Amino acid sequence: MLIQEFGKKYGNYYAILSAIASGFNEPSHIASATGQKSLGGSLQRLEEDYDIIAKQRPVGAKQATQSVQYYIKDHFLRFWFRYIVKYQNLVQSNQFETLRSLILHDYPEYSGHELEDYFRDKLSQEQPFEEIGSWWMSPRGKTIEEAEQFKIDIVGIYFKQKRALIAEVKRQRTSFKPEKFQRKVEAIKTALLANYELETRCLTLEDM
Repeated sequence: MLIQEFGKKYGNYYAILSAIASGFNEPSHIASATGQKSLGGSLQRLEEDYDIIAKQRPVGAKQATQSVQYYIKDHFLRFWFRYIVKYQNLVQSNQFETLRSLILHDYPEYSGHELEDYFRDKLSQEQPFEEIGSWWMSPRGKTIEEAEQFKIDIVGIYFKQKRALIAEVKRQRTSFKPEKFQRKVEAIKTALLANYELETRCLTLEDM
């Protein structure tokens, strides 16, 4: 159905969706991963016409901010474009055991992102935050790895009460690095939450 909708240029759209599903979420990173220089129109169509992707901004950012990340809205399509479309050559050549091994190897990272979504939804239903989402620093010229150093999985804010929840999400608690997390807390405190009362948590599979 998507191929019929996209027409002859479906390959370009599939490349964009595969890149987003693989973790290339910012426009510049998507362009680098796909080799496509002009993405504005394609991203807009995928978001507004087809409702397949959506953009998110760092918590507390203004609507006009250029710091945006895209994600695929449907959980099934996220998996499909991350593994089935990306490794279509393995599917076509019936190398399913190889594909299975690739998926199992990558699954901890993939499921970690899904776990972040789970806890954001759970917390937004349990607590009346004025805003909840993720936060990141995304200076121009930074690589994905450099930007990830200051990415915070969950930030829930009560602006009027000057309170905020800052949470790191890990599959296993043994993967949590308190010193690294504290550097992220200090970064968002300086950039956005000065004079706020902060609650910090590590959320894992045990907290589901």
